[in-house]
Amino acid sequence: MLENIDIGLIKKELRDQSKNYKQNFINIEQFIKNEVQEILDLKKNNKPIIPEISFNDINKKKFELLEDIKKRGCVIIRDVFEDTLIRNLNNQLEKYIDENNYYEDQRKKADLDKYFSDLKSGKPQIYGLYWSKAQIEIRHADQMAKVQRWLNNLWIYENEEYKVFDPNKELSYADRVRRREPGDDTLGLSPHCDAGSVERWTDKNYQKIYKEIFEDNFEKYDPFNAKFRDRVIEFESPAVAHVFRTFQGWTALTEQGPNDGTLQLIPIAKGMAYVLTRALQNDVPESELCGSKPGRALSVNKDYHSLLLKGLISIPKMKPGDTIWWHPDVIHAVEDKHSGKNFSNVVYVGATPYCKKNLDYTIKQSKKFLEGKSPPDFAAEDYEVNYKGRVKLKDLSLLAKKQLGLEDWN
Repeated sequence: MLENIDIGLIKKELRDQSKNYKQNFINIEQFIKNEVQEILDLKKNNKPIIPEISFNDINKKKFELLEDIKKRGCVIIRDVFEDTLIRNLNNQLEKYIDENNYYEDQRKKADLDKYFSDLKSGKPQIYGLYWSKAQIEIRHADQMAKVQRWLNNLWIYENEEYKVFDPNKELSYADRVRRREPGDDTLGLSPHCDAGSVERWTDKNYQKIYKEIFEDNFEKYDPFNAKFRDRVIEFESPAVAHVFRTFQGWTALTEQGPNDGTLQLIPIAKGMAYVLTRALQNDVPESELCGSKPGRALSVNKDYHSLLLKGLISIPKMKPGDTIWWHPDVIHAVEDKHSGKNFSNVVYVGATPYCKKNLDYTIKQSKKFLEGKSPPDFAAEDYEVNYKGRVKLKDLSLLAKKQLGLEDWN
């Protein structure tokens, strides 16, 4: 893995792409200072920071909103699902967990996935479940497909060399659920990004994606140009996603907001430029990348990124059926403590458009679905193999079969 990579040499090569790598960083730093100050001013004046739109309005031409999404790298889409449906699905999920003795299983297999769950009550906060009816219904709903198409089309997905992905065909990335109980202080996740860590400097295609950043053309860099993002190669690790998601996201199963142990974002789509060029500065040891390690999430920390961290905000109140989405380069975290009074529950659902990289993963994932096992990107806990109520092939809609790679898209 990393032992075969000369970080010092990679840094030298990236510095050499710039006329003056120190000045390049200063220019990017000034941009970030302005962005952070704008976020702080909006926060002080209780003005919205994260763009929002209602599900019923997503196909209306709202150019100002689209520009705001591309600036912030995130968006809240309200009322994707009706409250009553979501409340029923949340109850069904709870029943699925209880009837199948998930907590007993989880204690037996706790050593397989130590990343989450150290709650003193013995209950986890992130559940290694993927194939419940609640997750399948949300993940493969017609409404969700409409949202994902809209999100995919925010990207430049075709260039002079090739078509990166089809924005109107979606594949499925099965992910877990969060059920965070009041008082929990074990799940807080420090600021990070998921789509690779060290790879963002060392992988040749990531270097192409960020070429303008390293070559003093930061102003021309477009985070929403998908070229080469389908060609990056991640380190093998259960903590790293092996798909290209145009947006990560989740659907709220319960009402939740600031201080409810919820999501935090640094809503700066170009924030990655600061992280990348910060690692090239002379105060960072030559063999290090500001704390990022292979096979882990990309580290954003107070030692090197204190300026960026000033822009970290908690998302506003979400209601059952609301969804939130963030660009794969947007730095995010989870509040350290859930100080609210009710469960803070979500189903993770990303936007995973049709392309070879994603199809290759989906085919591997579909075999796991048929067996009721954990998907390839996650620890092989395989809780659901014999679970009552697990969704089977016969239960899937045609859309779900297409998204899971079990039927061909026409």
